[in-house]
Amino acid sequence: MRLTFQRQVLLGISFSILLVLVVGYVSYDAILLQQENDGWVDHTREVMRVSTAVKNRLLSAEANVRGFAITGNGAFETNYLQATSEIWKDLEALRILVRDNKVQSTRVDSLSGLLEDRVGLMSRQYEILKAGKYSMDTIQRIVLQGKEVSLKIEFSFRRIENLEEGLLTEREQLASKSSARAKQCIVMGSLLFILVILLLYYFIRKTYLAQLASEKAIQLANQKLEALALEDHEKNWILNAAMELSAAVRGEPTLTELSERLLHKLGQVTGAQVSAMYLVTRSGNVLERAAVYGLPAADSAPAYISFGEGVLGQFAADRGDVRRLEVAQGYLQVKTATGHSAPGVVLIKNISFDGSVAALIEIGYLQDPGSKLVKLLSMVSDNVAVAIMAARAREIAAELLEKTQLQAEELESQQEELRVTNEELTRQTSLLQVSEEELRVQQEELKQINTELEEKAFMLEEQKSTIEEARDQIQLKADELERSGRFKSEFLANMSHELRTPLNSILILSRILGENKGARLNEEEQRYASVIYNSGNDLLTLINDILDLAKVEAGKIELVHEHISTESLLVEVRNTFQKIAENKGLELAVEKTGSCPDMLLTDHTRLLQILRNLISNAVKFTSAPGRVSLTISEADGYLHFEVADTGIGIPLEKQASIFEAFQQADGSTSRKYGGTGLGLSISRELASLFNGSISLRSTPGEGSVFTLKIPYLTESDEQPARQEPVAVAVAPAQPVAVPPASENGKAHRLLLIEDDTIFAADMASKAQGSGFEVVIASSGRQALEMVTGFDPTAIILDMHLPDMSGEEVLKALKNDSRTRLIPVHTVSSGDYFDEEMIKNGAIGFMQKPVDERSAQHIFSALKLEGKDLGQQRILLIEDDAYQSKYLGDFLAGNNIFVLYAYSAAEALSLLGTDRVDGIILDIRLADMNGLDLLDTIKENPQWSAIPVVVNTAEDLSQADLSRVMKYAHPVVIKTKKSNERLLDEVKLFLKKIQPKVQEPEERKESFSNAVVNAERLFLGKKLLLADDDMRNIFALSAVLEDAGFSIEIATNGKEAINKLEDYPEIELILMDVMMPEMDGIEATRRIRQVPRWANIPIIAVTAKAMQGDREQCLEAGANDYISKPVDVDKLLSLIKVWLHAA
Repeated sequence: MRLTFQRQVLLGISFSILLVLVVGYVSYDAILLQQENDGWVDHTREVMRVSTAVKNRLLSAEANVRGFAITGNGAFETNYLQATSEIWKDLEALRILVRDNKVQSTRVDSLSGLLEDRVGLMSRQYEILKAGKYSMDTIQRIVLQGKEVSLKIEFSFRRIENLEEGLLTEREQLASKSSARAKQCIVMGSLLFILVILLLYYFIRKTYLAQLASEKAIQLANQKLEALALEDHEKNWILNAAMELSAAVRGEPTLTELSERLLHKLGQVTGAQVSAMYLVTRSGNVLERAAVYGLPAADSAPAYISFGEGVLGQFAADRGDVRRLEVAQGYLQVKTATGHSAPGVVLIKNISFDGSVAALIEIGYLQDPGSKLVKLLSMVSDNVAVAIMAARAREIAAELLEKTQLQAEELESQQEELRVTNEELTRQTSLLQVSEEELRVQQEELKQINTELEEKAFMLEEQKSTIEEARDQIQLKADELERSGRFKSEFLANMSHELRTPLNSILILSRILGENKGARLNEEEQRYASVIYNSGNDLLTLINDILDLAKVEAGKIELVHEHISTESLLVEVRNTFQKIAENKGLELAVEKTGSCPDMLLTDHTRLLQILRNLISNAVKFTSAPGRVSLTISEADGYLHFEVADTGIGIPLEKQASIFEAFQQADGSTSRKYGGTGLGLSISRELASLFNGSISLRSTPGEGSVFTLKIPYLTESDEQPARQEPVAVAVAPAQPVAVPPASENGKAHRLLLIEDDTIFAADMASKAQGSGFEVVIASSGRQALEMVTGFDPTAIILDMHLPDMSGEEVLKALKNDSRTRLIPVHTVSSGDYFDEEMIKNGAIGFMQKPVDERSAQHIFSALKLEGKDLGQQRILLIEDDAYQSKYLGDFLAGNNIFVLYAYSAAEALSLLGTDRVDGIILDIRLADMNGLDLLDTIKENPQWSAIPVVVNTAEDLSQADLSRVMKYAHPVVIKTKKSNERLLDEVKLFLKKIQPKVQEPEERKESFSNAVVNAERLFLGKKLLLADDDMRNIFALSAVLEDAGFSIEIATNGKEAINKLEDYPEIELILMDVMMPEMDGIEATRRIRQVPRWANIPIIAVTAKAMQGDREQCLEAGANDYISKPVDVDKLLSLIKVWLHAA
């Protein structure tokens, strides 16, 4: 039976599908086998990996036991315990992996027993070492036993690994064979499939060629019929298209609308890709673009074409009918979203009316449209020409109508008497007839309008000129204000200098008189000197107030927001004014309302400055028996600080002026109350920095109420909720157990200052477990009363207490010579940390709640700090071990505790874990340049206040010197390795960082002692004093000569240089900055340019005390800087330091 073509194809496709299924099944089976073999290979590798992990855990445990035995370091102990626990986890994983292999499972069980023996031996060794009671024989015996067990374990591991390696080789071979079989199946199946496809192709092509010959005979017969049908279709198409084009131009469209309609319909009917239509302008010799169709942009076709210009212009000039063009590349562009191309054929058709060119149509086709398009255009050209001329006539009529209406409206708006004429013009415009007389009248009216417009333009020009003059005047005023502000700043700086200069002499000489060293003054005369000294200090305070006001007005003060307790703020205000109010017989009330929050986010310093100004005024202007109160509340997102008094009150007409500088309610010469009148001015300016205000309500004779109103800032994500403190009285208790003594012979005694009884009990229990004897105080006052009697070695201080703030307690502890060396660690329920706490003496801060680990960290830090109680701690950073040991022994012999660091990394580590009072730094280090380390230390807020002595034998360049001297005074450059000089430097800055709590008599005594001690060092030294003010020269000369110096005096910079030429034995220069002829800055620069004077110490002295003075002096070459009024103690210390350096 012969198969049909369809069945042959179906049979071939069926056989192909069957073949694909068979090959697919065989390949799938081979792939599954390969995956199974690969899985066993991975299983064997995992067994070997886990076996290696168990072995490594054991080696890690052995290494950490040895490390613990050698060093006793707790880190080795932690690592050992972790390694032993991980051994059993990995062993259990190994047992699970080999449970399919009985031999391996048996060997793992044997290995487990050996590991238990080895871990047991290590545990015995660890327990003996930890107990500290052992003999070397015992340790050696355990070690030998461990080695024997380790050898057995190593043998067991080797047996397990050898078996697994054999299995791995066998399984990898099976996997390779499976892979090769899968590849063979796929290749053979593919070849069979290709063969079947080729056979199918042969049969299908043979049948197709036979059918194709039959179809060609039929096509020849159909072509004759199609030619006849095509001709009829073309005629019908031309007629239909002509009707559609004629319909498109009918109606009353504008020329643009008519052109767009025509081109759009041409594109639809003829399939044109692009086209453009140009109309002849009214001038008759220019073609104007009316519409485009399908072009990428309007500027692709020129807007105007003159007759004779280009192809279109020449065609119009020749008055041709139709022109067919073969288009060159780039002539026209047909663009779509996917590309662009040039049309193949362009037709240009002339639309003429009465023998004249009315329009040109340019049409582009990608393919030749044939002759039917030319016939169509010829058929519709007359209709289009008529439509164009009709549209142009309508356009001209509309323009004339619009022009006439516009002229009529303009004339009607100018004069009412022309209304009749304008109405006549409106009627005439409807008939499109305008007489020559009417046009003349219109031109005259237009001239009149133009005249009026010119007059208005002239007036506008005059107004513009006036505005420009006013703007120039405003700019001049602004420049004058800027100059006046600059003159004010310069005036304040100069006045500060002029006031501080004589004030310097007053303070120094009155202090010398008050000491009465020669016992030449009686008690009353000493009192006079004391009054002069105190008055000078009051004047200095006034100068500083004036400068503060200038800074506020100049906007040079920025607010630093921090979290403060409302209660601590009230306590601070109460402590400040309680005694003053009691002395005046006044009642002082400080309170907050229920709406007031417990914590505030604000600038503590500036807020307290405002409150102090307001309350001090209230106290000053209130007489006994009176009352002064401060009330804090919150409403509508603002904090209200209300200061009320029952004083004299302020008249209404004076209430506005008292906020001005140097103004008081009573400004007469006979006023009863003193003061500068600056307090309220500064307060008002500071309040504006807070975006707040100060208001006043006052009645004369009844009192005044000042209200400070500032925005209430909240940061809920940074300020956790705080429990209200519960005030409970906890009596000092005896410790539960007597703790062991500390290394310095004193028991560890902890004073816990905490008002939260639950937290206090928890911390006390943890402290007792760490060996502390604990006593609890529930308030700040109770703690200060107990501290001297209990004599603690450490203190934990809560920052929120019911009666005092934590800062006040910390300051009180550090200002008392009996308690200032006791280490204090602070805790708080809020994010209360501040750099000032560290600067004030706290060793650290911890946020509640405190877990066991954190508590132990606190106790360890307190024990470490208490161990060297009474000693100050110096961090010695020196890479030379011999030099480090030598300097360390020298400092230790002077009761200074030394921490050693031989690299920058060790130094940073010690700074992060230990308390450091000062640093001695060598520039030359192995892992980091010493100056880079100095930058790192000073950029860290926790370490920036630590004083540094740079100790090096190298000569520093000017750049390196400037880099070091940009830091605070405690940073002193050393140019020689003098241990005695180094000790003086260290003692000097250690003395500076100690709190000063001396009474006036003690200060006098210390000054006298300083002078007496200095006399031995300064005796016979020649010093150059450069100053143009004879009062300063007299005062400083008296002090320096009394100290043993021989003084040479210069009154300007030139004279100072001449003195150096005349007296080469001068060893130090005191250089005033502001002097005539040549100032101190220029003189310092010139001195440094002379090589033989390059190392003479120069201390700059200035009375300006403005920002940038210190940097300017150091940049010029000065070694140090001191401002007037000169602190004699500080001056003598600086001179001593720099004489050593020289």
